[in-house]
Amino acid sequence: MGRPVGLFSAFLEVLPFVVLVRSQCQPQPVVAPIQNVSLPNGAFVRGISMTVGSNNQNISFFASGHGLTRTACSDYNETYIYGTDGYCTDDYSSKACVTFRDGAYDASKSSTDKSIGTRKDSDSFKADWTEDTLSFGSNTSLSSFGFGVPQQDLNQAFTSQSQLGLGRNSSFLQALASAGDIATKAYAMFWGLVGGPAEKQSQGSLVLGGVDKSKCGTGMLVTISDILLNWPNGTDMSIFMGSQSMAIQACISPSFAGLMSLPLSYYNSFWSLAGGTPPDNKSPVPIPSGRNPANDHNFSYYGSLTIQLQSSISVKIPNTELVVPNTYIASDGAVQANTSTRNVVINSLQTDDGNDLPVLGRPFMSSAYVMVNQEAGRFSVWQANTGSKTSNIIAVDKQNNMVSEFCANTTGGSSTATPSPAPPARPPPQFEGSKLAGGTVAGIVVGVVGGTAILAAIGFFLYRRRGSNGAATREAQDPEFETADLKQPTHSMMPAGPQELPVDYYNVTELDSRAVDGNRF
Repeated sequence: MGRPVGLFSAFLEVLPFVVLVRSQCQPQPVVAPIQNVSLPNGAFVRGISMTVGSNNQNISFFASGHGLTRTACSDYNETYIYGTDGYCTDDYSSKACVTFRDGAYDASKSSTDKSIGTRKDSDSFKADWTEDTLSFGSNTSLSSFGFGVPQQDLNQAFTSQSQLGLGRNSSFLQALASAGDIATKAYAMFWGLVGGPAEKQSQGSLVLGGVDKSKCGTGMLVTISDILLNWPNGTDMSIFMGSQSMAIQACISPSFAGLMSLPLSYYNSFWSLAGGTPPDNKSPVPIPSGRNPANDHNFSYYGSLTIQLQSSISVKIPNTELVVPNTYIASDGAVQANTSTRNVVINSLQTDDGNDLPVLGRPFMSSAYVMVNQEAGRFSVWQANTGSKTSNIIAVDKQNNMVSEFCANTTGGSSTATPSPAPPARPPPQFEGSKLAGGTVAGIVVGVVGGTAILAAIGFFLYRRRGSNGAATREAQDPEFETADLKQPTHSMMPAGPQELPVDYYNVTELDSRAVDGNRF
């Protein structure tokens, strides 16, 4: 085991949060909506909405990779779009396979496709390499974007659909930068709320080259200090049981379907406090999609779950995102829900994967807003403002400064859910901007705090606080982050199921009031 690393090596002087930077104008960031995408078989599935080919074939993508870590999580540098052969098992009909893969690219129906079979594969997947037009947002398209059409399954345990590669050497981000659509290879992601009644739901967005300020408030990156069960009566309970002597690391992975995976002891603490028992009253075993079954008759937890980030911000997961109805794909490709069985979107690490890094997945990004800046080698996490009705899209530069002045010859893209505002009639001062707090390239790893064995997730920890005189930043520097004796996450190759509720369930408002009433989330 690697030596523990102290949380801080030194405190530096308090610095103003707003810094003066000589930032030139930036291209207006482009936005890809995260929403329910209509497929050719009539089904709707949630994902990053894009079209491919001259005939605009709808594809629903997962984001794959964070692009900073070298050791913590795997990520894809290339983009993969399943073709008419989705390489599904015999359990799926042809229509169900289209839903499972969230679309099927048919090159024969596009007049702009071009085979590039000699393309180098950087992700070790067997694929036919193709160039075609990739379009998204209001007016953004890459006319000759290269992607792989898989000739195999891409680890369908948790990545069943097409993958938008956002890794360290992302060909997608590089293509946008080369085309002048973005100035910085950075992206920010909010998955949106997908559980509960319609009024509790929201669409998400993938902002490329910038960030949506309406989704974030205080801009800081910290380590996790606690995980709390928030009961509807106002009582909070910690699954740490008052013992924080062991440090745990967790990797943010947008392609992971569950909220999180936890070491077995923490996982059992959750079930003990929540009033239920692990599946089969035995040591829990991972099941597809990061979900474990919890039947209504033996699981009566209707509160939310709060992940506290080093006493600075808290990410609260509402019950409607934590405990969800069981979903499956019918033979006609439609997504159906079995409301008699509820699933808890928390997975456990077992004996065979006990040394894996725990993972924070997509449902985490329904309540948190994550921004990755590959140019600056940093990433930032905010408590998401899920109630924002309009967007406030700004750019970030290669030094991680926020820039609100857009170049005159760029128009950017916008999501239909949260339309981008027009550039201000009176631009802000050119040399003034806000610098985002964040972590260094040590890896996009969030550490769960432990008393004597605390180790830093990121090289720098910045604490922003607002006072009567404005904003301030407290900065502390950590030694090199270590991941000794920790393996990258591995998951069972069991078939994954659909990740969100079917569309016709979204308008059902008569859910259990214990899960949706009150202000606990």
